[in-house]
Amino acid sequence: MNVKSETLARSKNGPSLRGPEPRECLLGRTAPELEKLLYALGEKPYRGRQIAEWMYGRGMASFADMTNLPAALRAKLEEQFTIGSLRERSRRETPDRRTRKVAYELPDGGIIESVFMSTATRFTFCLSSQHGCAFACRFCATGRMGRGRHLTASEIVEQAFRLRSELPPGQAEYNIVMMGMGEPLENYDEVLAALTLMSDPAGMAVPAKRITISTVGLAPQIMRLADQGHRFRLAVSLHAADDVQRSKLMPVNRRFPLEQLMRAVRHHVDRTGRRVTFEYILLEELNDTIADAARLVRLVAQLPCKINLIPYNPIGPGKFKRPAPERIERFVEYLRPRVPAVTVRYSQGVEIGAACGQLAGEEESAPG
Repeated sequence: MNVKSETLARSKNGPSLRGPEPRECLLGRTAPELEKLLYALGEKPYRGRQIAEWMYGRGMASFADMTNLPAALRAKLEEQFTIGSLRERSRRETPDRRTRKVAYELPDGGIIESVFMSTATRFTFCLSSQHGCAFACRFCATGRMGRGRHLTASEIVEQAFRLRSELPPGQAEYNIVMMGMGEPLENYDEVLAALTLMSDPAGMAVPAKRITISTVGLAPQIMRLADQGHRFRLAVSLHAADDVQRSKLMPVNRRFPLEQLMRAVRHHVDRTGRRVTFEYILLEELNDTIADAARLVRLVAQLPCKINLIPYNPIGPGKFKRPAPERIERFVEYLRPRVPAVTVRYSQGVEIGAACGQLAGEEESAPG
């Protein structure tokens, strides 16, 4: 483990005096990795699996409460390790608490945001994969931040770990969507490590069918995802059905134009047997005409898919507007008999800046 220590003082003739090294976070380690760690500490390997059960199975965030571990081991763990490295910086909640946006401070000081969403029958955690985003989609607040850094698998897992603790008593099922800050497939290895642990029965045991990876359309990574046999659901941010319009909205389309993207999507469907979801933000008089709908139908022809229409959520001053309800309905009515499935998603949490496209680490510049 590489640790950066800060020099606090230097004696005249002696070595530097350094502050204590930060404790290592255990969240993100698999049960086998924890077994190896415990063995290296001189403990019985099965203690690692017990720790995994406490953390991932029971949501325990304190070594002191892991009552089937010897007291001496609990003290050793407390001295050398932590369960989590994120610090809650702030939160915003809707009055009914069904949507909660939580800002977490990373160890290096950056701010990421995660969202807890619920309905009467469904709970979903929207997780971030990067601090910032380099893809600069015109309608997305995170894209205005520019490139930051990849999150580690531990930092991704911890978001779900923390949000899970807010579920109502007795509620065990929830969904995970990688639709927060950042492009998940650009941070491929860390995201897949995190999701593999979260879906592991010895980890957080979330069924793969309840986990969705969203992407701006990184075609090579979509192919890789399919070829490696991952069973997570795929959502593609489409937002336009022709290259000229999509390149204006999403500069990534210049690297991976629609023909290449759709070839990768069809490969993914063929290899996994799962239908794909296409996300399509409706922007008034830009991509919401019947001609746009017709191009969309032709683009997804013969694909098992769902079209998820998202009326634009404001992110501050700009040229984009949400279409009027009658324009949205007209678009939907054209699609409905011509594609396998279409839904309109009026995002939760618009009033607290927690809706699709609104996450931007807005607490970043706030005083600590």
